[in-house]
Amino acid sequence: MAKIAVVTDSTADLTSNQLQEYDITRVPLQVMIADQEYQDWVEINPDQFLKKLEVSDHLPTTSQPPVGRFVKVYEELAKEYDHIISLHVSTQLSGTIKAAQLAADMVEEVEIKVIDSETVSISLGIMAIEVAKKVKEGTKLGKIIKFIDRIKEQVGIYFTVDDLDYLEQGGRIGKAAAFLGNLFKVRPLMTVEDGEVAPYKKVRGEKRLYRVFKEVIDGKLDNKKGQKLVILYSKYQDKAKQLEEILTNEFAWREVEVRKLGPVIGSHVGPTAFGAAIYK
Repeated sequence: MAKIAVVTDSTADLTSNQLQEYDITRVPLQVMIADQEYQDWVEINPDQFLKKLEVSDHLPTTSQPPVGRFVKVYEELAKEYDHIISLHVSTQLSGTIKAAQLAADMVEEVEIKVIDSETVSISLGIMAIEVAKKVKEGTKLGKIIKFIDRIKEQVGIYFTVDDLDYLEQGGRIGKAAAFLGNLFKVRPLMTVEDGEVAPYKKVRGEKRLYRVFKEVIDGKLDNKKGQKLVILYSKYQDKAKQLEEILTNEFAWREVEVRKLGPVIGSHVGPTAFGAAIYK
């Protein structure tokens, strides 16, 4: 049986334990903060990032992995595997896919499928884990590729922030630029649509925000049942817990997690982001 490796990038916000459990290889992006450059999730974790953000005079910046980093990963995996599925952050949000494809074209020892997930962060992580499960089950490569096309339609991510400064200045605001302007007492609820950040709804008041989160998820699920819920947050752990309580009381999930956003994602959404990713 052909051996298949699964590769993703650090914007998937997977923990080291998850990478090990599902045999996923992570290629880190770069984050620059307080005049220092770090490999995302490798040389800096979410807590360290938030501490540096508090004392930094400038907003952090990020960059895609160098092509050579992908080449090194692919060449190492080629020693053991026949195929590589390399699943990455939306090409609308990062040049990571381009770097991965350039590297894939340079490595001839193994067949490499570089795939645009058309999403980012926890929803990309959900996809990577589900793909890895298919590999462990012995599913053939062609069927896994078709599964990826289907799961793109079954995952979603919905989040809010106190302000849009990080998204705007980081150049990742996308269609959510429609929210720019007066956000006094208004919370922007956003999603990822067609590979870019998109507006979902303006919500007045925090209490109503939780109700709208519930309404959004309800509209995505069949019979109030879903496969996976991941609550995501940066520094607002209390709000994340409140959202988890609401969404677990209202809906039935096979799996529920609460996870912190990584440094690269935090660089673009800021420390006040929280929300939910689902696999319906």
